[in-house]
Amino acid sequence: MVDRITPRPPAELKARVKAATGRDDNAALGSESYLQWVIEDNFAAGRPAWEKVGAELVASVDPYEEAKIRLLNATHSCIAWGGTLRGHEYIHEGARDAVVRKLAFDYATDDVIPCLSGPNNPVDLTAYRDMVLERFGNDAIRDTNQRVTADSFSKIPGFILPTIRDRLARNESIDSVAVLPALFLEFLKRWHAEKLPFQYHDQSMDPKAAHAIVQAEDPVKALCADRVLWQELAGDARLEAAVRKALARVQKDVIPG
Repeated sequence: MVDRITPRPPAELKARVKAATGRDDNAALGSESYLQWVIEDNFAAGRPAWEKVGAELVASVDPYEEAKIRLLNATHSCIAWGGTLRGHEYIHEGARDAVVRKLAFDYATDDVIPCLSGPNNPVDLTAYRDMVLERFGNDAIRDTNQRVTADSFSKIPGFILPTIRDRLARNESIDSVAVLPALFLEFLKRWHAEKLPFQYHDQSMDPKAAHAIVQAEDPVKALCADRVLWQELAGDARLEAAVRKALARVQKDVIPG
């Protein structure tokens, strides 16, 4: 598992690289200073000493990957959707917005960390949550909401559904995690009305089906019935009720009056 934020390179990056190195680089990339490289220490015939260059060699990569998917990737989407609704362009603006930050913090704290916690989990989940929010607030990265919101139709089943599935299986509340699909629904409404401040790219989305969700008599019911997003939980009454409640919160607290 590799974790490092590498935003889409801005137009001036090539010139900066040229000034710093004297070389033309047509594939220049910027990134944050943070880097995590986790490798499962299970090799058939030895391995290089990657730990000498900062890699973490672990018995199982699974808990690290789960933390990244649910605490980083899903939170990234939460901030991108919420930040867009609040009128922000960049991730760091949403991460510093008290309203959006609270939604992300509550999601991670109330619903994700309890799912992933256990005596054998080597990841300090609370510290990881705090580090993720700090990284997203880094204004030097200038990562855009446009980049992070892309392909949202694949991010809900990949990043958010696992937590909803786990908590429902344990008969636990999904009030905090349900805020994320509620944010996405409001985001989708703006896409449908052509009121997003950028062009939305989603390779996983069926535009006809997405327009139909927004145009439905009951958009929450339509969203929660979509099998692409929710798989076996499509149409689940508990999911629908939680998203409906979360949507009221989003419309009241997140969207500027």
